[in-house]
Amino acid sequence: MVSRETGDIYSTNEPQTAVNSRIAFCLNMHNEAVRALRPCSFRKLDAASRCRRGPMFVWLETGG
Repeated sequence: MVSRETGDIYSTNEPQTAVNSRIAFCLNMHNEAVRALRPCSFRKLDAASRCRRGPMFVWLETGG
């Protein structure tokens, strides 16, 4: 039986790419949650728009 030598995974950019994508996901989730919890008066809505609650707000209200 012959096994292949394992290379150094940290010599590539793959770990950094994985961490960056996880951080981007977490920041996006945080920004959506903050945006959903803002009162309607702080949102930029024109006069014809109705104040709607975002999906994160509904999810948090229902117990998530």
